[in-house]
Amino acid sequence: MKKATDFHTKRRAFIIMPDVGLLVAPQQIDISHEQMLKNIGLNASDVIKFLSLNPRGYFMNGELCVYMGYDMTPGAKWELTAAGKKTVQTYIADLRAVFNMNDETPVYTGVIVGQIGAVWQKINQTKLKSWEI
Repeated sequence: MKKATDFHTKRRAFIIMPDVGLLVAPQQIDISHEQMLKNIGLNASDVIKFLSLNPRGYFMNGELCVYMGYDMTPGAKWELTAAGKKTVQTYIADLRAVFNMNDETPVYTGVIVGQIGAVWQKINQTKLKSWEI
């Protein structure tokens, strides 16, 4: 799918691995979060479980988008839970450094599932400065 490839190469994907660190995709690589986890050895059912329970997202065009969920039904909302927000706060300084973000960087804490390959609608906009612990 050309749209998915275009999106994947324009954004920089990351996965927060609680108590481990950040898994960050190289720049301009066509890779999904699912494939990133498979590449480190998780099987398909573990990938789905992991992505359902842990924050992940991407940085693109000066904006951070972070979410959790795996329900692929169009219109489903992938939003951070309270626990997910705490996990993101633990890694926000690392995300700030990796993506060279500042206090005014827009942060979205959810997406609405759309068509595969399309850029999904981002929701719950805030600023990075509100995420500091």
